[in-house]
Amino acid sequence: MKSPVVEVKGLGKSYPLKGEPFWAFRDISFQLEPGDVLGIVGRNGAGKTTLLRVLARITDPTEGGAVVRGRIGALLETGTGFHDELSGRENIYLNGAILGMSPAEVRRKFDEIVDFSGVEKFIDAPVKSYSSGMRSRLAFSVAAHLETEILLVDEVLAVGDIGFQEKCLSKMNDLTQSRARTILFVSHSMNAVQSLCNRAILLEGGAIHTEGGTDHVVRAYHDLMLGSHGRSDFKSSAGRSGTGSLRFTGMRLEDLSGRPQLSVPAGGGVRLIFDFESQLAEPPDEIIITVVFIGSKGLRLFGLPSDVLRADLAAVGRTGSFVCELSKLPLLPGNYDLVVSCLVDRQLTDKLTNLCHVTVSKGDPFGTRRLPASQFGDGLVDFRWSVAGESAGKDALLLKTGKETNGGPTH
Repeated sequence: MKSPVVEVKGLGKSYPLKGEPFWAFRDISFQLEPGDVLGIVGRNGAGKTTLLRVLARITDPTEGGAVVRGRIGALLETGTGFHDELSGRENIYLNGAILGMSPAEVRRKFDEIVDFSGVEKFIDAPVKSYSSGMRSRLAFSVAAHLETEILLVDEVLAVGDIGFQEKCLSKMNDLTQSRARTILFVSHSMNAVQSLCNRAILLEGGAIHTEGGTDHVVRAYHDLMLGSHGRSDFKSSAGRSGTGSLRFTGMRLEDLSGRPQLSVPAGGGVRLIFDFESQLAEPPDEIIITVVFIGSKGLRLFGLPSDVLRADLAAVGRTGSFVCELSKLPLLPGNYDLVVSCLVDRQLTDKLTNLCHVTVSKGDPFGTRRLPASQFGDGLVDFRWSVAGESAGKDALLLKTGKETNGGPTH
């Protein structure tokens, strides 16, 4: 049996708040073996990032302890461990030295790191001149390629473009399969967690709510976020932006006949209902609502912008609901994240990320009790197959080959 590389026992972290301790998390315990990939999920403020900061030894725990056996690479915020005044090249060597690597060891990995990050043109420029995306790409590349046994990854991949996010997830998958790298992965993307992790824990209120296989934990996460009636209430200001003059207050699903739904069968029809509150001082000329579905590995699958249909949504009261109807949801079974935004007279009033989720369950859209394999992607499209050209009926084929048909010899 493999020895655990991470042992967490009764770990807790508190901060003073108005004279009383506020516990970011408490009584957290788990073990990880080499090659384990642990997904850490939960709503904003559940303690996920603080837990990684304690494991990375950036923050001291208040109680309990953690034993980590091996070099740790931590990617907890954009450019963690970088010195702004140094160049990208110098920071790569600095990070290697912090990990206890010799300059020769770093030199062997240097070209691979720079090539993966895509910042070779700026590698000798000071990191302070990098965009947040460039810093994120270089930081991940350094953490993934230098000789670490344990990699801590927070939601920072959201900073990079979609193509780089997929590249990072593919690299982490390679690290665990070919090099037995142990990864702790915090993400709000349930598809990314399911595609990468073999285990997961759900944090709620600073404690472990659910732990086990990823599918089990993701189901618990969606039940927690949507509740027993399939409605998600948006009470937190985290994960959203905009002026707030018109804000979403909740989301729910219905089938096309108006019955509440917890999930949508593959290929089934659905109504996405977004409740709102308005504090607009005067009637707007135009309101645009956009919903974007995010699939496996953070890829944008498709968008539903109301202005494409020239939908008139401007006649709003103080409260109400925006309803988007899809006659057939073109997605395979899985869990999908949504990015939802509202623009009033071209000004962003609310944008939700990491707060809206849709679960697609199994369905039978083709009447064959079969669906395309997930290896083909997340999309589900209506299609037909047929054969054209010379007749390919059974009798014609047998005549052509000179074999017997049911009517006797062919010669």
